[in-house]
Amino acid sequence: MSIEHSRSYHLFDSRILTHVLFWLGYFISFGLIWSRDGNYYDSFLLEFVLLPLRISAVYLTIYVLIPRSLLQEKYLRFALQYGLLVLVCGILQRVISHYFYDGNTGWTISELLALWPIMRAVILINSTVLFVSAFKILTLYLEERRKNQAFSTQPVIEIKADKRIFRLQPEQIMFIEGMGNYVTYHTTDQQKLIRYSSLKQALNELPSDFVRIHKSYIVNKQHVRSYNTEDVEIGEQFLPIGKSVDAVL
Repeated sequence: MSIEHSRSYHLFDSRILTHVLFWLGYFISFGLIWSRDGNYYDSFLLEFVLLPLRISAVYLTIYVLIPRSLLQEKYLRFALQYGLLVLVCGILQRVISHYFYDGNTGWTISELLALWPIMRAVILINSTVLFVSAFKILTLYLEERRKNQAFSTQPVIEIKADKRIFRLQPEQIMFIEGMGNYVTYHTTDQQKLIRYSSLKQALNELPSDFVRIHKSYIVNKQHVRSYNTEDVEIGEQFLPIGKSVDAVL
């Protein structure tokens, strides 16, 4: 049984490797950019200390704020949460920079909370989060578009049952049960549509994902959870496999 996987946008199809390489490149790039007078040691030390803060800001945004607020169309909540996140991270970065990079062992509240240094830290963190978030949103958009295109190209099966004509996408059909001159379509939303037809005729109207496993059953391979030589598990049902049927799952 073949299973279609979602398209991967990661290097070598590895999410972990992609993330590790990105943050390694980020660390090296900014360590070189922010060095003062060739003092790479202090620059890389600061980037190393600040990296967990920036990683936290990025992952909180793409794995919490975007799915729970932005994608749920709760735009005001997302804006407030995002603004608070980068502000807090900016203040924390200012504190860390004050000790590790500026070389200050003592401080006053006015120095530590000076507006411009904090705004500069917020802008730096915001640029990092926006860059990664833009890529995340792009991958979500491409995946959604791919799903919509695949859905729109699927043939529509018209089933006349209960004096009505039902239009179904093939993936909505879990299995079909034959009963004499009638067949019952069992759908993903728990409907049972009874139609006057033979099982052979019903199979001829369906794409190759559907196979006949028994003289009384056709199954959609995409909904098969498990199977052996005796039966097939679909949802909460176990359907028998006929001995004279050569079904390839």
